[in-house]
Amino acid sequence: MATKLKWSQGNVKLPSRIIHLSLPSGYSCPMALKCLAKADKHTGKITDGSEQEYRCYAAMQEARHTALRKSRWHNYQTLKNLNLTGIYNTLKSTLLPIHEDFSHNYHLPPIIRAHVGGDFFKEDYFLAWLKLAETLEPTWFYSYTKRTDLWIKHIEKIPPNFELNASRGGKRDDLIDKHNLKCAEVVFNKNQAKKKGLLIDHDDSLAYTRGPSFAQLIHGCQKAGSKASKAIQLLKKEGWTGYNKDSKGV
Repeated sequence: MATKLKWSQGNVKLPSRIIHLSLPSGYSCPMALKCLAKADKHTGKITDGSEQEYRCYAAMQEARHTALRKSRWHNYQTLKNLNLTGIYNTLKSTLLPIHEDFSHNYHLPPIIRAHVGGDFFKEDYFLAWLKLAETLEPTWFYSYTKRTDLWIKHIEKIPPNFELNASRGGKRDDLIDKHNLKCAEVVFNKNQAKKKGLLIDHDDSLAYTRGPSFAQLIHGCQKAGSKASKAIQLLKKEGWTGYNKDSKGV
């Protein structure tokens, strides 16, 4: 019997309708650059990337919560050595019971998110997610990703029920502008978003619905003394509590 993946439902930021699967941040993010951070598999100690401008929020979750870190590593180790067919079958077999239970209990399908932590670490994994979304259509799928290279390479294969959001701050940001991809950009204050003409997403609703690019305010625990840390302190003085249970709900 195939090893079961650990899917999660909602959290302090996401509405409970969202079912998501995560991987260890940084280790499964080959295109991460400005947000790169890794929590040690065993100790949770954070290692920052050499070109980091702000720490990955998901990596800091893993640093703080041992059980969460273990579940993401479990998923990664289960999937990383499988081929496309193996990944697809594992994703499908572990998601279907959750999907069916949710649909039965709430009389509508869940929304499926690929990754709170992690990214499409290899091509077969990306293609398996596209196939999964196609299989479960019209259930809605979405993801943030820095794998703009895979997005463009397989753009004709992306099913209509999969909303991709390019996450700025990666190694191939040039593809975002070249191909006019919908993207999410971390900003340090509200004025920065305003100058860029971007709405600020407080609850992921701009990510999982069709629409223009958007911004997210800097959040999470940042490196002491960094520009990101100072920006958060200023936001707190303005009443910003971060993406938590006090954020605007859906």
